[in-house]
Amino acid sequence: MEEQRTNVRELAAPQNPESLPVVSLDQAHSPQKVLAHGELIRRFVAGEELKPIHMRIGIMGACNMRCNFCNFHSPNEEQFYDLFSFKDAIPTEKAVRLLREFAANEGRAVTFCGSGECTIHPGYTEICRAGHEAGLRVGLITNGSRLGRPEVAACVAATHTWVRIGLNAGTEATFTAITRDREHTFASFVDSAGRLRETAADPEFRIGFNYVITRQNHEEILEAAHVARSSGAHYIRFEPEFYSALGHDTIDSVMPRVSELLLEAAQLATGDFEVSVPKLDRGPMDQVDDVEGDFEQCHYSRFVTAVGADGNLYPCPQVHLNSRYRIGNVVEDGYAQVLEGGPRAEWEVSNPRRTDLCKSCFYRPQNELLELLKHGRIQLDQALEAYRVEVPRTLHADFV
Repeated sequence: MEEQRTNVRELAAPQNPESLPVVSLDQAHSPQKVLAHGELIRRFVAGEELKPIHMRIGIMGACNMRCNFCNFHSPNEEQFYDLFSFKDAIPTEKAVRLLREFAANEGRAVTFCGSGECTIHPGYTEICRAGHEAGLRVGLITNGSRLGRPEVAACVAATHTWVRIGLNAGTEATFTAITRDREHTFASFVDSAGRLRETAADPEFRIGFNYVITRQNHEEILEAAHVARSSGAHYIRFEPEFYSALGHDTIDSVMPRVSELLLEAAQLATGDFEVSVPKLDRGPMDQVDDVEGDFEQCHYSRFVTAVGADGNLYPCPQVHLNSRYRIGNVVEDGYAQVLEGGPRAEWEVSNPRRTDLCKSCFYRPQNELLELLKHGRIQLDQALEAYRVEVPRTLHADFV
């Protein structure tokens, strides 16, 4: 049993080479969460049909910032995100209907993210309240510019399970230079995070910051960790700049300094504040020959799905708004119809293995673990028991 538990723990966590800091993820972003769903895993291993329980959705293509590392506005991604348009948006009434359909089809959680900034959608609060009333747990990835507005703050406090804010700098000057922000958002972070942590209704509510490490901001890693901790946030999560065709090459030359600063930032962790140290050497997704990860098929998309601001269903957020992965329009045709009426099944048949656009997978640990379970190379009962012992209570389990 001890050997089994160790194998499961290692497979369900990303790792850096010995020359880089040890990966240390905060509770909210543990890739082991899939093991908290024993019934679903059993159905998966048995080859039964599954409906995704977690939806990632972008209701807006537009954004009120223009971060210079943003994939959707980068010349490095012009071929990859070929369906992106800042003009796309899902109308309020259609977004409400979609979330209700999702909840009625075994959906449990929804994360608002996508290519734009969801909180600038004129119906954001209405959509969130409707999803919450339908029984969905709600998460938000945001640039934070609207969290200080009373209507949005009240909605988030009443309906959200978690919020992750893009920090991306340790000083206001660098933040403004990177994001082209015109609303003095950086100065509002300390008040917004602490206030929402105090007023949120969900007992599992967590709010934290995400920091995309670039050549321009890498020297402010430590300063950002101090800002996040003083704000009253639960965590700060670091991740390297990533492009599908480049991987992390943009910061390769400063990686020793990045590693040094991440180790210093990790020392700021306390019982109430987590510092997440990322995988730093992930390769590109396309335009390369090397394939990362010991798995042949994408299994994670059986549990999680993605919807773009164009209304189309995609297998995961990593490849949404790419025409090769478009499954069907759930806004116009209905979620259940696309999921069970043929389009999703047709996609599974036509794309049963990893294609040249998935050579590096953000969900590699989950996919490797699921494939080992599927083929019996790890015994299911032992894996579930090992996880139960290791993690008696899973935080935000439905956000797999």
